Amino acid sequence: MCYSKEVQLATGSTIWISSLAYYIWFSIKYKSIQKKWLMPFLKNILIAFALIGGHQIFEFLSLLTQNQAVYKIGLIISISSMYFFIRSLEVMLNRNLRSNFALLVIGGVAVHAFLIKMSFEQFSFFLKHNSIFIWASAWMLLFIYFHICALQGRKLLENDTAKKLIITYLLTTLDISFVLSAIYTLWGYSKFSLNVCASSPSIWCTFFVIQIFALPIFLSAIPKILDAPEKKTIQPLKETALYLLLSFIILLLFISTLPFFKCLSLKFVFP
Repeated sequence: MCYSKEVQLATGSTIWISSLAYYIWFSIKYKSIQKKWLMPFLKNILIAFALIGGHQIFEFLSLLTQNQAVYKIGLIISISSMYFFIRSLEVMLNRNLRSNFALLVIGGVAVHAFLIKMSFEQFSFFLKHNSIFIWASAWMLLFIYFHICALQGRKLLENDTAKKLIITYLLTTLDISFVLSAIYTLWGYSKFSLNVCASSPSIWCTFFVIQIFALPIFLSAIPKILDAPEKKTIQPLKETALYLLLSFIILLLFISTLPFFKCLSLKFVFP
């Protein structure tokens, strides 16, 4: 298979340019609607998209320069997107989901990344991450927590149409690319022994460009369908702890499949 660094540059640039265009277009539309929460929601969701696009740009620069700092900054940029995805959900539900804990996770990942040497290499249309067990686990923990909060948050919405919109929200922001990348990764594993652990993160980020074409569907629909709850609420600490525990259990179940793919090793965890 032929690799092209420009794939990462092209996908990252597409996400950046589209995010800027969406911000301009939907800002004009949202400002004419008397719903104050729409603009903060738009800003958070597009920042999250731009950060994943930034990760793609930094993957391109990492392969171009082979620089460790550039590579590690790209990883931190990527996981930072999950903070803004959670923040966008907080705005939509008008509920404090304890998103600040995500900053602690991101900070811990950043410290760990800059304390070790991390290996990466080019492969096909994506980048192979050989030392990202901690980073990927933290990313998935936040991803799972985001989904649990979104699905549980449906009960705060008044009508069935608004509750169904949450599913559209998940699909158009993260899940379409996640499902397609998982299918491709498993196909690659079965066809040419693709290293699932090392390859799947970059495959997902590359496929993420698909989300930029799905997002306008949701951004166009949300003002017509959803009214954010008027009363500001806060997720109890006990509920937050429960969701984090559930997220961690799901993550452990996911990690338990890694030996099946023959990619979990001491070198992979502690390079």
